[in-house]
Amino acid sequence: MFRVGTKNFGAVELGDQRRTDRLIESAAQIAAHPEKPFNQIFNWNDLRGFYRVCNQETATLQAIQGPHWQQTRQEMAKHALVLILHDTSEMDFTEHTALQGAGPIGDGRGRGFLQHNSLAVIPEPKQVLGLAYQQWCVRKEAPKNERSAQRKRRQRESQLWLRGIEATGRPPQECRWVDVGDRGADIYEAMAAAQAQGHDFLFRVTQNRQVWTTPERGKLTNLRDYACGLPSQGRDTVDIPSRGGRAGRQAEVELAAAPVWIPAPAETRQRAAQPVVAAWVVRIWEANPPPGVEALEWILITSVATQTVDELRTRRDWYACRWMIEVFHDIEKNGCSEEDRRFETAERMEACLAILSVVAVRIFQLRTALESQPDEPAKQVATQEEINVLRRFLEQKGSSFTVKDFVRGVARLGGFLGRKHDGAPGVKTLWRGYQRLQDLLLGYQFREPSRGKDVGNR
Repeated sequence: MFRVGTKNFGAVELGDQRRTDRLIESAAQIAAHPEKPFNQIFNWNDLRGFYRVCNQETATLQAIQGPHWQQTRQEMAKHALVLILHDTSEMDFTEHTALQGAGPIGDGRGRGFLQHNSLAVIPEPKQVLGLAYQQWCVRKEAPKNERSAQRKRRQRESQLWLRGIEATGRPPQECRWVDVGDRGADIYEAMAAAQAQGHDFLFRVTQNRQVWTTPERGKLTNLRDYACGLPSQGRDTVDIPSRGGRAGRQAEVELAAAPVWIPAPAETRQRAAQPVVAAWVVRIWEANPPPGVEALEWILITSVATQTVDELRTRRDWYACRWMIEVFHDIEKNGCSEEDRRFETAERMEACLAILSVVAVRIFQLRTALESQPDEPAKQVATQEEINVLRRFLEQKGSSFTVKDFVRGVARLGGFLGRKHDGAPGVKTLWRGYQRLQDLLLGYQFREPSRGKDVGNR
């Protein structure tokens, strides 16, 4: 699962097996030093070979990542419950003025692409299975004096959510796949698409849409207003991570839920023929936040029945996993330096980032392995050479060396102290430590006797 190379790219078809071999070799070298510029990873010949792979017309996102998507879906089929986290990230190449094919991002003054990811995870214990799908989108320039309705027809970025849901396919009969999204996913079409695929869904509500609150479908009610009037069914806590200078904290929250029935939007063609989506609205809110702190409030919509306090806590835990895709985007941008790459066309950039995204999955899997399989042998996540080098660095003796030992050892190389109050190492610490481990490994390999003739022999 954790090695980047033949397993992820061996089935890629680029029109010539030599190109696939080059892709496998290049990905393995990049995975060892994901944050470095390519000219510090490759020698000149290898760099030219990597560039030739990215320059091929056959090196599309679908071609490069397709086998990885298929492997992820095969892993998904082995689990009773999988969350598919969907989200869009802006890839900012504003400073890369030579890049051709980028579009507006942000307020329209930046340049770059939209990358929409569908990341499959296990909620307990947290485990990253891989990307079930990835999409790229280039926004079009807005015409002058464009009206709101015209902008919606031009962009239709909501289609990214639908394609991400549909592309993952149908789950096996004994499996539950739940599509999870933030406010951007709060569209009727995404709910209908999830159910059409045999998925469940859990989205954060942004629209105060009209719904029925009884199965008789009498008077329509505004969803958000209705949710805010629900009485509390119980209390629990939500861990709020630190972010943007904001300190992490634990919020004491109230929990409530009720069934609703969602009709198609009024502007939908043949509205009466569209399915009514049966769902549950869930509200999780902080009634008494600390002074000067914004109160936490999640209003969620889900297709999974939510009646008891235990079920409310489970929906809370599912939605709390959504932060994992934010971490994945951070690994892509900071751990793999995706926005620092300098290919000159959108097509070549897409091929390059398709490879780096799979590398980012590997880094994230290393972190979640600490929770999902801490007591398994370290060989589940590392090569024997990596284990030998790390054990020598740690001065650890004995026969046992687990995933936990390996991951925390890598974190130590990245500056993790491992004190009692430090908690688990973060992904930034891990990718710094992993790069340092690869440098140590290189020295170890140079020190070992040659497997062929000794240097200097004739």
